[in-house]
Amino acid sequence: MRAVVYHGPHQKAWEEVPDPALQEDTDAIVRVDAVTICGTDLHILKGDVPTVTDGRILGHEAVGTVMSVGSGVRNVRAGDRVLISCITACGRCRFCRQASYGQCLGGGGWILGHTTDGTQAEMVRVPFADTSTYLAPDGVSDEELLMLADILPTGYEVGVLNGTVRPGDVVAVVGAGPIGLAAILGARLFSPSHVVAID
Repeated sequence: MRAVVYHGPHQKAWEEVPDPALQEDTDAIVRVDAVTICGTDLHILKGDVPTVTDGRILGHEAVGTVMSVGSGVRNVRAGDRVLISCITACGRCRFCRQASYGQCLGGGGWILGHTTDGTQAEMVRVPFADTSTYLAPDGVSDEELLMLADILPTGYEVGVLNGTVRPGDVVAVVGAGPIGLAAILGARLFSPSHVVAID
């Protein structure tokens, strides 16, 4: 298969790499149908994330079709269309049990495109498939679903929940890019008196 491979700061290539294989019984192999380029990927390419090493396939969010699953996977099966979350979660540790998946202690967190090969490829191995993929509803395009993989949750969690938006608040969002727009959408759910975008 082909993939976007990181080779150090300012160096990447679209190149032939081995197909991913199941490594754990909780893995799924997903054919990538749509993928994004996140601002985090750009930081990696600039060399700002030294924990990403030469040879790593980039990307941490995608929509795709399940090709195969390990024997322990229960929630998805071959042929299912899924959203691949930017955060991988073991589903068992204390943080996962509290729905704080980004703090996963069981081998999850932000690993795709960081410490394990990511989604900017024709196929990807998704660890902890039961808690790291979501069945895609019929009638929703790949492009619409991609917003749910990282952009919308980031804008909502960082901008709205951490900002403790409450009814009647005046909300200012600095930056009206995709995450800022997601924060604006999320803030509106809490009935602020005004939302101001600063760009």
